[in-house]
Amino acid sequence: MCNTNMSVPTDGAVTTSQIPASEQETLVRPKPLLLKLLKSVGAQKDTYTMKEVLFYLGLLYMCKEAKEKE
Repeated sequence: MCNTNMSVPTDGAVTTSQIPASEQETLVRPKPLLLKLLKSVGAQKDTYTMKEVLFYLGLLYMCKEAKEKE
């Protein structure tokens, strides 16, 4: 599992300012495959805000890049 520190830099990532505030607060329940991916980088719940989903997707992307550089 990759580092899941919440202060991970997000260079080039989608920022939450690009998502309307009303959508940031809405809870979503990811489909099973996406949920499995989110949990592979440290997610622990079954429902998330869009901000949380984007955070974990960013971690997933960074983990993939780190593994490719090895």
